[in-house]
Amino acid sequence: MIPIGKHKVFDLTRNFLISKISKIINADESSKNSMISIYVIETEQFLCCNEGIKKFIGENYPKLFDQGWEFWFELIDFKESKVVKEKIKAFITPPHIYQKLNLRYHITNVFKKRIFIKHEIFMYKLKDYSLLVNYLFDISEKEKIEHCFKSNELIKFNPSNSEQSYPISSREREVLGLIGDGFSSKQIADKLYISNHTAISHRKNLIEKFKVKNTAQLIKRASKVIDL
Repeated sequence: MIPIGKHKVFDLTRNFLISKISKIINADESSKNSMISIYVIETEQFLCCNEGIKKFIGENYPKLFDQGWEFWFELIDFKESKVVKEKIKAFITPPHIYQKLNLRYHITNVFKKRIFIKHEIFMYKLKDYSLLVNYLFDISEKEKIEHCFKSNELIKFNPSNSEQSYPISSREREVLGLIGDGFSSKQIADKLYISNHTAISHRKNLIEKFKVKNTAQLIKRASKVIDL
């Protein structure tokens, strides 16, 4: 792990935490393919990160500690950065209602390569501080494979616990994925360059096709048969 700066807050606890997490990551070979960082909400600073983050950002990685989230937002695709920024800022702003946030977006690494990221954020309490543990995974290959299937006009998903299938179009599959990531109808409309009315219609159609009553039930049922 790579610690940052010289924090005066909970130094002993921080050092113990960094040491323990470092041992876990260094002992796990698979962590070399992932990016992990810890952010302290109260101090508005990243506490530490693993080698995966350093490798991804390159020599500019100290900027992550100096500029915080603003530096990270600059790496995200322009069309997606605003939505991602709003969701993360809402997540870290009190009151903290949720303990987990899932995001997917495109970002450019130090080699100017555009990749598709799955970003999971978990919130933990440590004494009087709120810590965000960020796990980031490169799922570019997954995106390419899904794109192959999306080229078909209709995709059918058959849940293992039922004989009933849920036929949805490729566009509905895109909308469903964004709903699963927590995007509102307006945000989905902006992201897919469709009208807000169309986005709302897609949501209603999905609720009808999955035979549920609301969005929460839609996500719950759909997650059992497809990877949201």
